[in-house]
Amino acid sequence: MAASLAGARYALVVASPLPRAQETARLIGGGLDGIEPSLLPDIGGANLFGAVETLAAWARLLAERDEVRAFADQQLAAWSALARRVGERDRVLAVSHGGIIDLPAVSLGARLGAPVTGPSFGHCEGVRVTYAKGAPVR
Repeated sequence: MAASLAGARYALVVASPLPRAQETARLIGGGLDGIEPSLLPDIGGANLFGAVETLAAWARLLAERDEVRAFADQQLAAWSALARRVGERDRVLAVSHGGIIDLPAVSLGARLGAPVTGPSFGHCEGVRVTYAKGAPVR
């Protein structure tokens, strides 16, 4: 995915506060417009949910635990807020981490009728979401 993103024009390039995310944003996006704390929420540690190997396992966590659904909803709200900062046809590159991407991606895929499957996202992997009027549509 990283190769397909590099060289594209972005109206906004943001990253979590972690240096590795900022470096990735600069490499892929050609710069960094800002650090977005919402992309690295305080969730109680990197292994809060344990080892989650597949997107189906993330989906099970979403179905079973209220706090997991609340976390996904918070991230989706942050994603929508980023989309509202640019024009309708503009692109945003937002670089975050692991389950912070997996959970909202799985939740959003289910809501849009486009479930995401396979292994959990690895380095430089993620999702591409299309927004219209600040709401995800694809």
